[in-house]
Amino acid sequence: MVLLQKARSLPRSTKILLGCLTSISFLLLLIRLSQFRAAINENKSENKELDFREINVPFLQLVPRYTIFYPWVVVTAIFCEVSVLPFIFSIVVLGVASSYIERFWGYKEVLKFVLIIGSVTNFITVITTIVSNLVRKNVLGMNKPLGGGISYYFGFLVVFKQIIPEHNIVLFQGLTNVRVKNLPFFFLIVVSLWSLFVSKSLYPIVPSYVSFFVAFCYLRFYQSFLGDPLLPITSANVSNESGNSLITGDASDTFQLAEFFPSITKSYVAPIFNGCYELACFLGIITPFNDDFIEQSNIRAQKRSEQANQAQKSIANSVAERRRQVALQVIEERINKGTRS
Repeated sequence: MVLLQKARSLPRSTKILLGCLTSISFLLLLIRLSQFRAAINENKSENKELDFREINVPFLQLVPRYTIFYPWVVVTAIFCEVSVLPFIFSIVVLGVASSYIERFWGYKEVLKFVLIIGSVTNFITVITTIVSNLVRKNVLGMNKPLGGGISYYFGFLVVFKQIIPEHNIVLFQGLTNVRVKNLPFFFLIVVSLWSLFVSKSLYPIVPSYVSFFVAFCYLRFYQSFLGDPLLPITSANVSNESGNSLITGDASDTFQLAEFFPSITKSYVAPIFNGCYELACFLGIITPFNDDFIEQSNIRAQKRSEQANQAQKSIANSVAERRRQVALQVIEERINKGTRS
């Protein structure tokens, strides 16, 4: 009953995303088990050893060899997890991230973000993998499934960098703390080292980097919503008749690509990124920002940060109030015991 009540209280986007993750991953497990049992029965006489991990479902999973025949897998593979730990981790990431971001965006934009970032990341990843395998003549690599939660993990980190860049995450009971704005770069380094020294392959470095850049480009240049130009919150119910305008992208100075990198490297990477921006504007890929829009974006970023800080303070106050009530209750119980004795 308690779990049902908690599930009902979840934000709408969280319910939908967790429902997709659970149902598709469970369906994948059932199909793989069925195929595994069928393969065991067929190979009993041949005494061949079968590995359950080698069984793939190409019409659900992102298998490079079969993607051209099942193009919809760039979407379904977002929610395909084949082992317990990645499944649990994806549940935690989707649950925490979507429930928090929905306060700022609304549930439709959260769903849209996950689908766009996940599907584009999967598409670019599978194309890169196919080309790499063809160049290296790696036939086995064409049968290894890709996708999963890694297609949106870094996308959520980019969103948190946009919403709460200065928020501190305290670890190990205050021994160390990390600012949210430093997390994307830190984890990009981690996956790079993992790919170089552990997996020794393009996975997970390719989907991680692709997810990061796709999420940044989408939020920086393409995300559109209706709202007051001076308000940070999007709304699914606003209309042009109420005087709200269409806002596309985030031109704030704190959300420049160079801001994702350490301060010591910004002077080196900023000219490169600015050159890429000017080239993209020249080719018509993106619309250049004007001074008014940059100023409005900076105001929205400031208000967004203030709103996030207020939310954190209200949560801290509610926790403190709860602790105080518990302490008072304990004191009253002790006093009552003392008077009775």
